Amino acid sequence: MEENFEQYMDYYKKLPLKTKQKIVINQLKMLAQMTNKMCKELEVDNEIIMNQELLDISKDNYTEDDYSEALIVLINSIQNSICDFDLKLTELLENGEL
Repeated sequence: MEENFEQYMDYYKKLPLKTKQKIVINQLKMLAQMTNKMCKELEVDNEIIMNQELLDISKDNYTEDDYSEALIVLINSIQNSICDFDLKLTELLENGEL
């Protein structure tokens, strides 16, 4: 598996910057969806943060500021989901429900 990752990184390093940025954004979107799904499975009220910054990054002519802003939106969405998940998990453990 480590060898496959190294091959992937070699491939990634050769890509143009805009392509690398799209890969990062797509992976963070996938992670945001996954952490939101984890919350939903525990019946936690949690939503993926969606705003203008994520719309800006979907255009081909986005700026570095747009990219940075989209990153922080996605990172905060993931953090919120993980925190909500952790709070609910702690509650379930304390109540002996798990």
